[in-house]
Amino acid sequence: METQSGNSKLMSTINVTPLVDVMLVLLVIFMVKAL
Repeated sequence: METQSGNSKLMSTINVTPLVDVMLVLLVIFMVKAL
């Protein structure tokens, strides 16, 4: 049971981190286009 809970936490973090990176990249692209 402990391993399953740990895996679920790892999956949640792995799924969230890429979204944050994508948002940062989109913000940079919009800033460059604005200039």
